[in-house]
Amino acid sequence: MKRPILFILGVALVAGIVHVAAMRALPDIVMSRVMSKIGTDTKNAFVSPPLATAAARTIVRPSPDLAYSTCVLDLSKGPVRVTVPLTAPYTSVALYSARTDNYFVRKDRDAAGKDLDIIVVGPGAPSPANVPSGVDVVTAPTARGLVLVRRVVESPEAFPALDAIRHKATCAPYKG
Repeated sequence: MKRPILFILGVALVAGIVHVAAMRALPDIVMSRVMSKIGTDTKNAFVSPPLATAAARTIVRPSPDLAYSTCVLDLSKGPVRVTVPLTAPYTSVALYSARTDNYFVRKDRDAAGKDLDIIVVGPGAPSPANVPSGVDVVTAPTARGLVLVRRVVESPEAFPALDAIRHKATCAPYKG
């Protein structure tokens, strides 16, 4: 009778260890793959691909009525300043850690008519000196991460003007 109980306990222990290991490793693996696909060696600079089609899969299940821009953050050498012109009818800016955690979101509706202008610092890093007035400082939980900007494209005719605005966004090391 002892033998089956020990076997079941052993299997449960191994299953528990595998489960915990998978849950700890999976976010890192997923985000590392996403950042390598999106970034293609480009760090701290926005990449703004054309509108998604049925064949596009850089972003999981991309919407054809959204224009995406991404920036792979590398905060290991210091803070990064992110500026994004917000456009109607909808713009969303989200920051993700290297473990897939969403730690910052700003939408055009929350911005009171102001464009997004933030300085992102790495974990444990001090707030930079000489932060310009009106610029928020956001502390990232990891030294690597991702900025994802989504904009609604109302029509194919509206895309060229929107595309010109989204290319004005910056994601660059802050030299404050």
